[in-house]
Amino acid sequence: MNEKRFYDRIDYIDNIDILSKLVCKEYNLGDYLSTKIVEIGYEDFNAIIDTSSGKYFIKVFSNSRNDDEVKDVIERAYIAEQNGVKSPKVFQNLEGNIITNVQYNESKFRLSLMEYIDGNNFFELGKNATEEELLKISDLASEFGNIDYKPNFIYDYWAITSFINEFEKKKQYISQEFLNYIQPIYDRFKKFDYESLPKSFTHGDIILTNIIRDKNNEYWVVDYSVSNYTARLNEIVVSSGDFALIEGNKEESEKRIKIMFERWAKNVNATDFEREAFEMLFRVQNAIYILNPSYQIAIGNNSDENKMYLELGKFGLMLDVDMTKN
Repeated sequence: MNEKRFYDRIDYIDNIDILSKLVCKEYNLGDYLSTKIVEIGYEDFNAIIDTSSGKYFIKVFSNSRNDDEVKDVIERAYIAEQNGVKSPKVFQNLEGNIITNVQYNESKFRLSLMEYIDGNNFFELGKNATEEELLKISDLASEFGNIDYKPNFIYDYWAITSFINEFEKKKQYISQEFLNYIQPIYDRFKKFDYESLPKSFTHGDIILTNIIRDKNNEYWVVDYSVSNYTARLNEIVVSSGDFALIEGNKEESEKRIKIMFERWAKNVNATDFEREAFEMLFRVQNAIYILNPSYQIAIGNNSDENKMYLELGKFGLMLDVDMTKN
């Protein structure tokens, strides 16, 4: 594993053992045993610490984040767990804080410590969620709307709310083929009354990599980096657009999306407008899956991940997701 790309996100440290031992002291975790770097995740430095008192998940925040962003990210996870969402516990350090600043020589690290969940996310599991699991994921997606919390806004260029702005910035880089997919959706969305949708605290990124199934078949939601106060409908649009799709199988994908939406709609007592709006927002989400990777490829980032999202977006736009039908 090329560890340098992970270490480049934070200040210099001779090796991770040094930082981990300091963390053990800050949180009174007992004797330090070992650390394993978590490879999934694009911004922060994540690792699992093994100590005499058990295993823990540590997030060392990237230097690209300012202090307010760090506070926002971990506060969201803390509040969600405190309000009953099945989410890893955020531990307080010996001073009662959920964010710890650690100094080592000239380096400074801002970090948080969380409960370690012994399991795998759905990307690692490598198989489609069952219908029973789809219902459980919809239940998780609906829980956030019950939390009385309005965090500071975080801009996410993958978010539904960012589509108009991102399209206007990137359309010049998009091939005519993909522009033909996206332009009509952009035109529709500009006229759409998004602000009339019911708002709530939303996780915003309930996708394959952010739901963990543990050894006891319990399901946990992680990573609050793009959570916001926005249309609660976004939650089920994003989660169903990731978990429900079986690429190449249109009929089965449509059925699974319907299963997830109806469970969520029942849990939150969805409005008629939300039911009508699902199709519009689903189109926007898949347009984003075409827009952002197309832009990245146009500027030379021809990664497998970008190709995957392009195919996912095109497939998603083929689906009939009208939730007003019986």
